[in-house]
Amino acid sequence: MLAGCETWSHYRGSEYVVVPSRSRKASTSSPAPVSLAQLQPGTMARMHAAHLTQQDCALLRALGLSDRCLLRVCKAGEPCIVQVRATRIGLSRELARSILVIPETEAAA
Repeated sequence: MLAGCETWSHYRGSEYVVVPSRSRKASTSSPAPVSLAQLQPGTMARMHAAHLTQQDCALLRALGLSDRCLLRVCKAGEPCIVQVRATRIGLSRELARSILVIPETEAAA
């Protein structure tokens, strides 16, 4: 499940706002969520939340981008290419900007 996709409760016009399905305790040592589009190639991160339509969310889940999955940025820009497990997925820059991730620290990865 992608960051609460099945329990989206916030709806604005034609856009669903995804909220994390699992609450995480705030920690001064854990990095803040950032847009996937901001990450550099080679960066590892975990899915956190997204601002997507229900259809986009379902498609990402079908491709393997699920709740808190670990991903690696292979290419930044247009398209943004991420690897989830053994699958590489190309995302438009606009879609990558709508996905929030938490960068993994080297110790956690």
